Amino acid sequence: MKTLKIKLLLLAIPIVMMACNSQTNRTKDNKTDDYATTNDSINKNAAVVGDDNMNQNQDQDFIIEAVSGSLMEIELGRYAQQNAMNPRVRNFASMMVRDHSQVNEELKSIASRKNITFPTAMEDNHREMMSDIQKKTGADFDREYMKGMVDDHQKDVDKFKKYAERDNVDADLKSFAAKTLPILLMHQDSAKNINDAIDRNTNISER
Repeated sequence: MKTLKIKLLLLAIPIVMMACNSQTNRTKDNKTDDYATTNDSINKNAAVVGDDNMNQNQDQDFIIEAVSGSLMEIELGRYAQQNAMNPRVRNFASMMVRDHSQVNEELKSIASRKNITFPTAMEDNHREMMSDIQKKTGADFDREYMKGMVDDHQKDVDKFKKYAERDNVDADLKSFAAKTLPILLMHQDSAKNINDAIDRNTNISER
């Protein structure tokens, strides 16, 4: 009888050990699954934060470039109002002061609502452009000013159009870019017409 009990006990030991090992493996598997799930969540959250930061940087860069360009248009426009010889150039300069002042006011309002830093000074490239044009006088100033306005508004149009067509950018800024684009196109067209007229007059006078 004792021998039978001992045999049964010996048979039961491997079964119990197999059950324990199975339970241990299931626990390990569960821990592995939990670890993988946690890592997936962390990675997804990190990706969202990364996208948000990238989008915010795009918004900040757009505001900085747009404000800097407008500040140059305003300051140089005021200078041209006083120093340009051609009445059409002075009228264009007045339009620059009026329209780009409004552009910056709208951008300032949007930046304030979004807690985005609003720049108060133009970037070096715009300051250098303004300084170079202001070195000219008389008819040379008119010519250089209008050439500069043609080139600068081409850059503005490209920049605003590209931003207005982007995805994953601030909705208010995107709407602002789309609304402002026709104004910039009108500025560009006017600058080209005046610049062409100045070039024609210059060519006639040089004959």
